[in-house]
Amino acid sequence: MQFQFQPIHTIQDADNKKIILSSLLLFTIIFLIIILSFGNKNEITISCTGDILFDRGVKIKLNAYGYDYPYKNVLEVLKKSDLTIGNLECPLTSAGTPVYKRSDLIFKGDTKNAKELKAAGFDVLNLANNHSMDQGREGLLNTMKALKDNNIAVVGAGLNKKDSHKPVFVTRGGVKIGILSYSCFPAEGYIFDSEMADICHFDENLLKEEIVKAKKDCDFLMVFFHHGNEYDFYPSEIQKKYSHTAIDNGADIVVGNHPHVLQGAEKYNGGYIFYSLGNFIFDRQAPFGTNETIILNLTLKNKKLSEIDAIPVKIIECQPTLSNDKSNVEILNNFIRHSEGMGVNFKIEENIIKIK
Repeated sequence: MQFQFQPIHTIQDADNKKIILSSLLLFTIIFLIIILSFGNKNEITISCTGDILFDRGVKIKLNAYGYDYPYKNVLEVLKKSDLTIGNLECPLTSAGTPVYKRSDLIFKGDTKNAKELKAAGFDVLNLANNHSMDQGREGLLNTMKALKDNNIAVVGAGLNKKDSHKPVFVTRGGVKIGILSYSCFPAEGYIFDSEMADICHFDENLLKEEIVKAKKDCDFLMVFFHHGNEYDFYPSEIQKKYSHTAIDNGADIVVGNHPHVLQGAEKYNGGYIFYSLGNFIFDRQAPFGTNETIILNLTLKNKKLSEIDAIPVKIIECQPTLSNDKSNVEILNNFIRHSEGMGVNFKIEENIIKIK
């Protein structure tokens, strides 16, 4: 009779291999769980601001105190959000030819501002407004390059009409967010050419089609309009018409700019409309209310809008500033008053408006 003996060290080697393989498998599973949890957060936040200017009085402050000066009192909000969007109300360029309009309304900012915008947390800047073309097409192209060089996406402008009407898509936490932006004002001080670089001019014939198409390609759609009457606290009928059209055709939220004051909000057909966020980084303007604004904070949970906060901001010496004094109460009360009759429910909690 013959006996075969397996060496003890061979059995131990096999056991060690099993332990190593099991450990590697466990490590891989944990690693994948961590990666997936970061890539698909159940909840994300989006912040929107009003008009941003880097000329006139703001430029004086920048030269005196540095290019990071405007953001110092709001960084805690802007950088905390997963996506921050603003309306850039001037070209960033060292070149370009001023267009033909009132010289005191032709703006120009330094390209250095692009770096500080990114450092402050801005991810997307809207160029569909009546000042992006102040330094002509060269100025617009330089602005787009400066922003893109600093990893800031541009919406509402392009190399031609077709390009300017394209939506921007941004993915955060597994949520695909679509952004469209339109200027409702005609070309000002220059000749429009559909084959050349320009902002996105509103075209009523294209609005429905573009919104429907964009909504099919994203989870949450935002539409921005540069519209309304300056210094008017209430939206015009035209503002209401096109904002309603946007919601009716798939927009989840509509945000407006141009009036330089904070207008009211409306709940309409399952969506929300913020007709004007007013100024954000801006110098002092004479009309009442031009130094009052909000940072609009949107919370998306499971790809749906779950919470809206309006954070009151006072513009002091060209700096948007968070504070807890009586001016905050005034800003919030004014915002609520200007929203009366538009279906929005408000609740003030710790100097922030909760909107439902």
